[in-house]
Amino acid sequence: MIYDVYTLAAKDGAWVQVQLAIQPGYRFQWSGRKDRRSQEWPQRLHAAFRGQGWKWPARRITAMARPAEGPPLGNEADLALAVGVLRGSGQWGAWPEGRGLLVGQLDLHGAVHPVPTTAPKESTAAEFAWGCVPWALKHAHFSAEAHIVGVSHLLEVEEYLRTGQAPKELPRTARPLDWGPLPSLRLSADLTAQLEVAAAGGHPVFWMGPPGTGKTQLARALWRMNQRLGLDGPLIEPVPPKGNRIPIERWIQDAAQGHLFMDEVGEWPLKALESVRKPLEMAATTFTYSAASNPCPCGFLGHPKRRCTCPVSRVEAYQRRFSAPWLDRFHLVGHVISDPEDDMIPWEAMYFRIRQARERQKERSAGLNAYLVNDALWKTVSVSTKAWADVRNWQERKGMGERSVQAVLKVARTVADLEGLQWVQPRHIHQAVVWHWSSQGFTSKSDPWDQEDSWST
Repeated sequence: MIYDVYTLAAKDGAWVQVQLAIQPGYRFQWSGRKDRRSQEWPQRLHAAFRGQGWKWPARRITAMARPAEGPPLGNEADLALAVGVLRGSGQWGAWPEGRGLLVGQLDLHGAVHPVPTTAPKESTAAEFAWGCVPWALKHAHFSAEAHIVGVSHLLEVEEYLRTGQAPKELPRTARPLDWGPLPSLRLSADLTAQLEVAAAGGHPVFWMGPPGTGKTQLARALWRMNQRLGLDGPLIEPVPPKGNRIPIERWIQDAAQGHLFMDEVGEWPLKALESVRKPLEMAATTFTYSAASNPCPCGFLGHPKRRCTCPVSRVEAYQRRFSAPWLDRFHLVGHVISDPEDDMIPWEAMYFRIRQARERQKERSAGLNAYLVNDALWKTVSVSTKAWADVRNWQERKGMGERSVQAVLKVARTVADLEGLQWVQPRHIHQAVVWHWSSQGFTSKSDPWDQEDSWST
């Protein structure tokens, strides 16, 4: 089957038709308007696709520019070729009617950059039913044309083709093109999804895992993500306390509009651990927070290469230090295990999905889902009858309180926002329950004060 896409030639501003044929085999062949850069397309686009979860197909791809005469095509055809390959390989299904204009250079992260080009001919916009171009080109030559939209990333192109909704331009500082280095971590698909939900809804998260698996790096990544989304406060990483008294109020004040990360909480004195409950609950709308701990006294429970030396009784005593009321301050609990077979975290792709989910939250209410309380929560969380029945069944079966129910509803609402859905479905409730602390194997008691600090003996 032949697929047609259209782009602009950088040197004369005339539109060019690119025909693509995807057939059995493994080869890329470009004909017409050849340029040395045309031979680099498979390698560059393969890298851009992989970072977003797509693949350069293991097929024979033949591309031809028409008319064949004219200036050679270079990086200005990146976006057109990428969209044509993704559509032709079946990875993108939706496609608008009519002829579409696609212009832009792609980097290895999938971001769309402007290219030096002469002004398009006056009749160019009228000849196309839709189009995606870099924002700089949109402002310069297509500002009056609503059907030619500006984009900054390949994910925005996919969203526009699927939904028909034009992307919103972000300030330069909010784009993922110039943010600082993020950790190159490998996480399971479940943990990656959990991290995305935590960032999208502002949910507090509790990480458990052996030393060196990246718990601290995940907390710092959450903070960097919040920075790009408008929360420009600092990252506060207090030193684990030695005594029972901790300056939790000062930590919260310092973390305003930022992120508070409490590390090694399993080693904290019990009174210090419990003293953070009320302050975190009262001030949770002014910042985001997370915590991390080893899963056992030696730290290597669940480690893929090192064996845990702790008796079962010591592991249970260690985890009972985290009481049910304390765990209720965290909407998500995840076990972090480093596996070289896991995929790298696709930060750029995650960023755009999170931004879209937060825009949906802003349209619906004034704050993030994690901040919803009382009437605002019940008005915002649109739960289907079946989903609500599942919530109550889980509450009765596990003996959970209303605080746990609200945490599950908030997380389920964020999962639905990431999918672009108005109503919370039973599958969203199920996912939120799986991530709740009650499903993570804790042997926690409701009253922490009936425990002794006997785990270390």
